[in-house]
Amino acid sequence: MIVPKIAKKCLPTPFIDVSSGSIIMAIGIFLIGAIQQFSYINLHFGSFLTYLLILTWLIYLFSFIGSLLKPEYRRHIMEQPITFFGVGTWIASTSVIGNLSLTRFPESIIIVKGLFILNSLLWLIFIVLCIKQLKTIIMKGYILETHGVLLLTTVSTQSIACLMSNIHSSVIPPAVIDFFILIGVTFYLVSLFLLIKRFTKKYKHIHEWKNTDCIIHGAVSITGLSMTLSGHFSVFSLITVWYAAFSLLILVEIVELIRVVMRIKEYGWLNGIFTYHISQWSRNFTIGMFYLFTMRLIDNYSSIKHPFVFQSNIIYLVGWIVLFLLIVQLSIFTFSKFSAGSHRQDISGTASM
Repeated sequence: MIVPKIAKKCLPTPFIDVSSGSIIMAIGIFLIGAIQQFSYINLHFGSFLTYLLILTWLIYLFSFIGSLLKPEYRRHIMEQPITFFGVGTWIASTSVIGNLSLTRFPESIIIVKGLFILNSLLWLIFIVLCIKQLKTIIMKGYILETHGVLLLTTVSTQSIACLMSNIHSSVIPPAVIDFFILIGVTFYLVSLFLLIKRFTKKYKHIHEWKNTDCIIHGAVSITGLSMTLSGHFSVFSLITVWYAAFSLLILVEIVELIRVVMRIKEYGWLNGIFTYHISQWSRNFTIGMFYLFTMRLIDNYSSIKHPFVFQSNIIYLVGWIVLFLLIVQLSIFTFSKFSAGSHRQDISGTASM
């Protein structure tokens, strides 16, 4: 049986990668969560880095909007049903900026509320188009080409739920937040089903594992975070979700380590693991999100009855991992800008490493 493949196309250099919002997501989650573990960095550089990230988000956002105004760019995105899901990084990154602004500058609440309304409208358009693209993927037999980018449906939805909880608006009924969480879970189950179908066919080929597949555990973490922030769920259900996220993180990262070893053997250190690709930011985001979920769970629900001893013991280690991986990724990203061919953009959404 011949499995149809989606033709991979490269965008001309003036266009921004559709998943570039992942850069903002990864750094933003660090500035909300793990940076608090490093008091010196947080105290002396936290606000400055926040301003810098907001500026970077605006620059990237206007670049993305400018690209969307070009028919060629829109055609590329719509004709690549799997790549299209990368648009979700812009919904999620905007939510991250909103939550980060509230964390650093609580007085920005009015601006954040306006941002929330606009982002929610864009999310609705995105989700409707995602349903259409999912239908295309299933009907045209592209399931074996799927990867973790599909889970951006869940990530973007839960990011809206998180922002909804943080703005503490009396206008928003609690049931609406729960409904968004449920929508996110539904998309997770659908996407995971498609990914499992791919894994069962390609499990023998380690290079078929993509960077974005780490969103398998990241999407569970952000679901747990949205549940935690809502305050509508029992401690037992939150702990259950936490252990699910933790177990998936361990499983996924074991596969990642195996893939790293195989890539080094086949391609060497430089080409094997230090070649930049936009999808690499997904790892920074997902592990950073696990840290933030754990931190909020401890802060909001820790008690004599539920001391969260295990979570409290490992969060410190996870914080250092988040910082280390972010430094490595920023180094790879910076180096790529000075390397030949670094401006080539693959809009397939799959990882090159």
